[in-house]
Amino acid sequence: MHKELLKATSPITGLSLQWSGFSINEGGYAEICSFVSPLNKDKELNDMFLSIYNVSLPSPGKIIPYDEGSVFWVSPSQWFISSKNHNPLFDREIADKFKKIPIVTMQTDGWISIDLKGSACLAVLERLVKLNLNDCEFPPGSATRTGCSHMTIFLQKPNQETHFIVLGARSYAQSLIHALIQTADNVLGERK
Repeated sequence: MHKELLKATSPITGLSLQWSGFSINEGGYAEICSFVSPLNKDKELNDMFLSIYNVSLPSPGKIIPYDEGSVFWVSPSQWFISSKNHNPLFDREIADKFKKIPIVTMQTDGWISIDLKGSACLAVLERLVKLNLNDCEFPPGSATRTGCSHMTIFLQKPNQETHFIVLGARSYAQSLIHALIQTADNVLGERK
């Protein structure tokens, strides 16, 4: 008997809103796993990660792309690995690639991914997060955990200067979207 694996569906499927110089869209992360290093295994895992993906595990506050997605620092000895490809066995494949040394947990169904793009990103975000998001303090390749309208999020700035990615808990997806829309409406006026 063939068993079908369940796939998490996003509560923001089809999200696509536009203002002058700013857009909010459903993000591109299809799968997310946490990747935790056991005590004293950081160097070994970094060497393995480098040999498998040709990039090192990122340092605090950083996000690094690899062939299928990105990896970003979450806390000491912990990272999130994302993939653009739907794969309900992503966590098992990651664990197998790394010989079951790290603790790998599927996180896909716990998070939503939102892409913010456009020249007005900073004008909107500076009203929602208490971070200096200019290029000196938060350059491309940055990622951090922060607060947004009384909610905890991960905020990422990939290598495009007018692009931010917000990861928020699925449990408050609608509240997060509401906060983004309300702020964009207040700052930028009517939607297109």
